[in-house]
Amino acid sequence: MTITYKRGSSEGLPENAKPERHLTGLNPAPTDWVTVLHEALDGRDLGLGSYLTTTSGKEHALAEPSWTQGSVGSTGAYEDGDGVLVFDDGLTDVSHHAEFFVQRRRHQQPHVEPTIEFAPSFLWYFEAIPRKNGGWYYLDDAGRDQDLVRIRRTETDLTIEIAALPLRRYLAARRRFLVVQYDRVTRLADVPDPKIDATDRAAHHHYVFHSGNIGARELPGFVRLLGKHLVLPLAIKPADLGYPYPRNEQYPEFTIGVDAATGQPIVSTCDPDQLSDYFNDRGTPHYLTPVYFRRDVLRRYTSEPSRYQVDSNRLTCLGLWGISIGRNKEGLIEAYLGDLGRDLPSAERAHWLSFNEAPNGGLDETRYRRNILGQWYDGPTSPLSSLTSARQRFSAALAQVVGQEIYRAWDAADKIAFDGLHMPTSSEQQETDNQILTLAKGVIDYLDVKAIRKLPGADPKGTTINCIEAWVKKLGEDPTPLISPLRLLQGLRSTGVAHPRGKDWQATLVRAGLDELQPDEQFVKVVELTADALDALAELADRHKADTQS
Repeated sequence: MTITYKRGSSEGLPENAKPERHLTGLNPAPTDWVTVLHEALDGRDLGLGSYLTTTSGKEHALAEPSWTQGSVGSTGAYEDGDGVLVFDDGLTDVSHHAEFFVQRRRHQQPHVEPTIEFAPSFLWYFEAIPRKNGGWYYLDDAGRDQDLVRIRRTETDLTIEIAALPLRRYLAARRRFLVVQYDRVTRLADVPDPKIDATDRAAHHHYVFHSGNIGARELPGFVRLLGKHLVLPLAIKPADLGYPYPRNEQYPEFTIGVDAATGQPIVSTCDPDQLSDYFNDRGTPHYLTPVYFRRDVLRRYTSEPSRYQVDSNRLTCLGLWGISIGRNKEGLIEAYLGDLGRDLPSAERAHWLSFNEAPNGGLDETRYRRNILGQWYDGPTSPLSSLTSARQRFSAALAQVVGQEIYRAWDAADKIAFDGLHMPTSSEQQETDNQILTLAKGVIDYLDVKAIRKLPGADPKGTTINCIEAWVKKLGEDPTPLISPLRLLQGLRSTGVAHPRGKDWQATLVRAGLDELQPDEQFVKVVELTADALDALAELADRHKADTQS
């Protein structure tokens, strides 16, 4: 872009007063970020705003460098010449071919922070989600966060930026252009001589740059850069605009077997349209061909329990997508070849491919009997499912004994973490530590000690586990098999998970017979022991209630 000086030049001006830096950065087809609003907070005469226009409105917008958004952004009501009430909703200004897009609306009370407002259709198109700092993001088809709007604020400036490609996608869907208006006045100690008069006009922008004298004792001179430029919509076919993000389907080839003669992997596309099924033999592998993955393929999902739910037979993401999974006797995660192409978002398939393994250990029998043989088959119960059910029974049974809930209400973050307990995806100690900590918190730490102290035989000043143990003794039962798993869980948390490991950690493992197990195996065993203990305590409470009623 080249600015043409009819008179004067920018030579000798301070760098912040020269127009070239701003004009050189103009790009009608950006791919990174677009500034749609900029306000100076320190009294400088600087402003940037934007509005939407149509194809026919482009010429009007660029005809003059002065701002032309008209009345968009504010409402008004008036009586026309015929006595009819006219209401201006502030969303459009027909005379200027302008439509509202963004503004920072000030309020009559100066202490109230101005409100940043966007055209509703912009946020709705992306189903945008607000951030605490005022920005916005959206979820792509894989359910991952994508920044949409970011707000940058310093002591001197407030800037609102929008991710360029989503913005231009929205413009394409709306068949609109974004008009960005800019006005900057820089005060000078000297009046430029000769007077500056310059223009920079092209197909997608129109700017003028000039100088003047305001006659002030201090800083009498000034230069002003004023103008507009367009941001263009993406050139996308209408059929591709139904989604607010690009959908580039890629169907990688997964290993489905091994050639016995050569030892080379046998691979196949996961494109469901190219696979055979019970109705079509395309000479390709069957849709239901099992594909296997190392269990740590699930780690990226188990690490975000607020976004993903992983259980023994399914992985889901916020209701956006889900895929049926299994686990065979070798611990490999099993999925069907066609499901990888149909149910996994394209962006996730490369991740799964990196964990793909040759078949080893046979089929997941439960899935095989249910999905292939069509049998009613429960299969083995997941230890975590047993734990959840046992905690609920334990809670309900003891609540009957003490006359109130024995668990305190969940904190939202802790509830998400507890619901996110999962079968280990590795033998890493850290993963087991995190799981043990969450398990102990949900089973023991959330117990309401005031309620537990109401158990018959409990010490009014005792700890929760001691009170439960005293209650068991009061009923004439041996507390060791019922209480030991709870003490084990608490001990693992106290001697090594929540504090530095020492000799007490190893002693705890030895006493529980866990010292020969890998960390992931230790966690599963602790879950099983805890579930059994909670079930037994619930049964004891129910039996005691029946005895007292008979």
